[in-house]
Amino acid sequence: MTKRLAFQEFQSEKLNLQTRIVMPPMARGFSNEKHVYNDKYTQYYTRRAEKGVGLVISEGTFVSKEAQFTWNGTLNCGVYNDDHMEGLKKICEGVHKNNGKFAVQLWHTGKYADSPICPYEATVGNKQAKVATLEDLKKIKSDFVNGARIAKKAGCDAVEIHGAHEYFLDEFIQKKNLRTDGYGTTFEGKIRFPIEVVKAVREEVGQDFPILYRTSQWTTSDYNETKWDTLEELGKWGNALKDAGVDILHVSTNRAYKLEFEGQGEEGEKHTLAGWYKKLTGLPVIAVGGVCYTQGVGYSFTQDQPTTVEDPEPFLKLIEDGEFDLLAVGRALIKNHDWVELVRTGNWKKVKPFVRSDLMTLN
Repeated sequence: MTKRLAFQEFQSEKLNLQTRIVMPPMARGFSNEKHVYNDKYTQYYTRRAEKGVGLVISEGTFVSKEAQFTWNGTLNCGVYNDDHMEGLKKICEGVHKNNGKFAVQLWHTGKYADSPICPYEATVGNKQAKVATLEDLKKIKSDFVNGARIAKKAGCDAVEIHGAHEYFLDEFIQKKNLRTDGYGTTFEGKIRFPIEVVKAVREEVGQDFPILYRTSQWTTSDYNETKWDTLEELGKWGNALKDAGVDILHVSTNRAYKLEFEGQGEEGEKHTLAGWYKKLTGLPVIAVGGVCYTQGVGYSFTQDQPTTVEDPEPFLKLIEDGEFDLLAVGRALIKNHDWVELVRTGNWKKVKPFVRSDLMTLN
């Protein structure tokens, strides 16, 4: 029996993977006030690689102490000083022994940070965010660069820059960004800072080290948000990232097979958001959103009822159709470290449903 494309090797100029299945960045919050990666994380990520995940991407990892976001008393890991290197080295060793690759996601939480900062005036809960100055931008850009330096030195195979979900970099491309200092208002102004960050990271890591960029239409506060209303804008944004040094686009959606920009392409042309990015930029793309569960992330994080497991076939077929290159599996991989093995052998019905309490363990 021929192996499904999702479970075959992925090869690109800078990154080769044992399968096309990706574990996406998911905040787990099992670190401490020093934001170090501990042995629990090593075991957690290694188990996924052992069972066939091609690329494991870390949870969102703070690029500075100021970027910290505390959620229900939990803390994610950091990548802002050399004390964080030892834990990362252990994870890389464990993942590599099982033929997997490991990337760190570089994250600044912006207006959601414990010390909130935003390109424009914003309030989250009862906290008013500081409006970022040009000096703040200079510092934050250097923090991303430093995080990439540490990740590469620790032996990571790539870095992913978190530019989605209304966190700091994504805040710049919001329609509400009306800054008048060259970092807002116009299309070129809005994309300027994220592009500067990518270019600076590329300069730090060199030309041969893979850079991924996570992007989305939706935001944490509005699942129906659209940053780009036309394919022309989407293409300009994607190609600006490509020209700045991005190798792979990680396209976050609520449902990876949902069609977007219907009626805007050539007659009869239909694509998912990831598919449009692939067509317009020529870059490899990772699709993510809703794999194996009928309920979305919002449901899982707010309700105590288990998700309903569904056949992942529609997602697997889209890889074979060339719609996207890689498929990220989120909650199903938190709950089922052996998801790849189960689905590859036709046993998807044995995939366990995700429940909110699964966030309280790191297995």
